[in-house]
Amino acid sequence: MSIMQSLTERFFYTNRREYTNRKGNVTYLDGTPLSRPFDMPVAKKAIVGIVVLVAIALGAMFVNNTVLSSLRESAAAEQAIKDNLARPASIDSLPNMKKLVNLNDAGIKEAFDKAGYTIYDASNLGDSESLILYRLPEDITLDEAAELYGQGVSILSAVQATKLLNGSWQFVADRTGVTTMVVRYADFSTGDPQVALESALEKTGFDPESVTDSGVDDSGNTYQIGSLKAKDTTCVWKISALPLSDMFSIKNMPEEACYIGIRLTVQ
Repeated sequence: MSIMQSLTERFFYTNRREYTNRKGNVTYLDGTPLSRPFDMPVAKKAIVGIVVLVAIALGAMFVNNTVLSSLRESAAAEQAIKDNLARPASIDSLPNMKKLVNLNDAGIKEAFDKAGYTIYDASNLGDSESLILYRLPEDITLDEAAELYGQGVSILSAVQATKLLNGSWQFVADRTGVTTMVVRYADFSTGDPQVALESALEKTGFDPESVTDSGVDDSGNTYQIGSLKAKDTTCVWKISALPLSDMFSIKNMPEEACYIGIRLTVQ
């Protein structure tokens, strides 16, 4: 064997004995490896099967914990919003503002108590000297209301916001200077500011014939202005309505919801 052949075999045929047969100076390919069975051994099959099952299980867990979990949460939230909106609407329990005009703060609280309202008093939470009362839905406790209002309506989830807003209203009496009383609430049923305004006007009992001005102001409020007499007190009333989304930016809230303000100003 030449030196070149010897070097070639050393560097390029290191596994020659395993794969070749040599007879004299002629080298033949060893066909032994081809005679081996092509089936995977049972032990290895079992290992591969276990690996596959584990991969399937992990994949199923991932899908369940991400995609399916998200879908379930979305469906649960959608149903919760529907349930919240199925409760009595805020407009069904609005106070008679004409009867409140001549009452002091204590008298207003007493009137609300006699009406059976659950009231959350937020008058002392800020720097304002106004009387600020929230009428709560029947299924919300004072502690829960304090927590939700304390967070701020704008940062609540749609489930929390619909539970808090549907069936509730805010009453404010400001006696600094001219006495003004305001009721604000969300309307989830009418779907249009003009219709929501007309519904509020009918509920308050204000005389449509007393309207002196109406339209849409620079802030996008649909409004009507009129006057009334409460005993010997002359008042100017104003009802305004706008999309709820203009007041609170809350994801997944009903798009047709409106926000209503009813104001009485003593002349």
